[in-house]
Amino acid sequence: MPLSSESRSVVGYLVPGAVAGVVAYAFSRVMIEPLIGAAVDYEGAREHAESQLAGGDHDHGHELFTRVVQENVGAAVGVIAFGIAMGVLFAVAHTVIRGVLERRGFRPDPAGLALVLAAGMFVAIVLAPGLKYPANPPTVGLPDTIGARSSAFLTMTVISVVAAGVALAAGLAWSRRWGSWQATVAAVGGYAVVVLIAMVLLPSFHEVPGPLAGSNGLLLDGFPAEVLAEFRVYSLVNQALMWLVIGATSAGLAALAARRRGASAREVSSGRRAAH
Repeated sequence: MPLSSESRSVVGYLVPGAVAGVVAYAFSRVMIEPLIGAAVDYEGAREHAESQLAGGDHDHGHELFTRVVQENVGAAVGVIAFGIAMGVLFAVAHTVIRGVLERRGFRPDPAGLALVLAAGMFVAIVLAPGLKYPANPPTVGLPDTIGARSSAFLTMTVISVVAAGVALAAGLAWSRRWGSWQATVAAVGGYAVVVLIAMVLLPSFHEVPGPLAGSNGLLLDGFPAEVLAEFRVYSLVNQALMWLVIGATSAGLAALAARRRGASAREVSSGRRAAH
């Protein structure tokens, strides 16, 4: 049974993000979760070492949810919900940008626009802020600086997204005067300059735990550099994968909708010729 226009809208808004969330969770479960486990183990060892330095006993505490629940149920719900939210944001941006382009006389291919937009949103929302403030696993971070780092990360994200929006608007305005390629180069260059300036001006934070030493020598090495590097790389790859799936799924749905519209138009045209 063919879907109504309202049902197709719901599918276009929710399905790409849901699919991307499932794929991102699967990648995270296989590639990132073991690194989180290693970070949690290091955190326990560090707390034990710090208690030894303080001359007290280490209290293991009590977790509200076990690690099994956290890494399966909790992570799945969180990642899939985030994917759906990003998918809805993407669908809104795609609808708005497509409408603006059509009002300016452009006829963009919906599938191609979906892929380009997904790449652009990944750069603006994830890559640019992530290069300045990369993701940290548990244990990496200081209570005294977590608020300042979060505020700086949010500021970097807002600057990147606003600069991307301005660059898009400027590129569309310049394209009539300079042509598409020159306008695109100028807009991308302007965005890159703004982001680089923001990266230089915003504060940096060095929060990786170092080694712990006592009177008898070294108690614990610093946080494993390999775990930190792999966590940051895989976190970025996971986000890239999510946006790729959002763009590809949206492009596939757009191509399918275009074929259906074409088939409907041919049926109407055939019916009219038969009537005559």
